[in-house]
Amino acid sequence: MFILSNGRYKSVVHRAVVNKDAMRISVVIVNGPSLDTIVSPAPELLGSEGHPPAYISMKYKDYVELQQSIKLGKSSLDQLRL
Repeated sequence: MFILSNGRYKSVVHRAVVNKDAMRISVVIVNGPSLDTIVSPAPELLGSEGHPPAYISMKYKDYVELQQSIKLGKSSLDQLRL
């Protein structure tokens, strides 16, 4: 969301509350474009003032690989900033 909106909209950090009285089950569902899709800031969200893109364009596959290579708690966005 952050790259697509050129930094305008931020994603929230997922947080869960543990309940000691009841079991909690989490299910991971991966949702995204095809791996060959180019991910970049949407031209419509760059603004009429002509704001330049703040992030590089890259294949979604490369973005996922970059995310998986970063240590937990760190952001891959810093490596994608122009």
